[in-house]
Amino acid sequence: MKKYEYKFVKAEMKLGLDYSKKIKAAEAEWNQLGAEGWQFCKEGNGVLIFMRELEE
Repeated sequence: MKKYEYKFVKAEMKLGLDYSKKIKAAEAEWNQLGAEGWQFCKEGNGVLIFMRELEE
């Protein structure tokens, strides 16, 4: 049976007016999570939920 772990990340908007810079920062953060094996699962109530399969 597959087993999973979950990571909850508070969705925060970075301060500043440069929207392109905010997008690039978010992209870098999500790419880092992806490199660690985390897959986006769901968003709700200001929280992003990621999941990854546990290795047995």
